[in-house]
Amino acid sequence: MDILNISIVTYNNLKTQVINVIKSCLQSDIVRKLYIIDNSSRNDLKILSNIDNRIIYIFNNANLGFGKAHNIALRKSIEENIPYHLVLNPDVYFEKGVLEELYNFMENNKDV
Repeated sequence: MDILNISIVTYNNLKTQVINVIKSCLQSDIVRKLYIIDNSSRNDLKILSNIDNRIIYIFNNANLGFGKAHNIALRKSIEENIPYHLVLNPDVYFEKGVLEELYNFMENNKDV
């Protein structure tokens, strides 16, 4: 069930920090794609796209800012008709089942 895309924007973040959010996100079967939008001047995090085929690495080679960088992935989700897109900071991680709980809440509360 591919119903959720996620984007994280990085700017000189530690690889270990980003790996934690990747692990949290990809433990769920509802995640279709995880976009890593890299605003750093070096593409050191590109190697993280080898972890899973759902990871899409986008290197900007410039600091576009938080919102503009996330908009890159949001446009792709809209084009793909993905019903949900989650914007995360690269230092956020969570337990297994959290994304499913969020999805169920959204589905049961269409007015949110």
